[in-house]
Amino acid sequence: MSDYMHMTLEHLRQEHAELLAFNEELDRRCKAHKADAQKFKKKVDMIESLFVVPSNDHQMTLKAIKTVIERVGES
Repeated sequence: MSDYMHMTLEHLRQEHAELLAFNEELDRRCKAHKADAQKFKKKVDMIESLFVVPSNDHQMTLKAIKTVIERVGES
C-alpha cells in the first residue's frame, strides 16, 4: 500500500492499465472454463438419462454413450 503513495501519476496509470489487462485475461479464461463446464454438463446429463430406463442391450447403451461423448458439446 505504501508503494502506491510514492508512485508518480504516470506509474499509477500504468499500474492501473496492467491490472485492467490482467482482469480482462482472467474474465476471458473464466468464460472459456464456463463454456467447457456447460459442454461437460450436457454430456453427463445425456449419459445419465441413458441409465434411467434399464436396457438389456448393453452394447447399444455403450454405443450411445460413446456417441454422446464424441458429438455433444463440440464446437
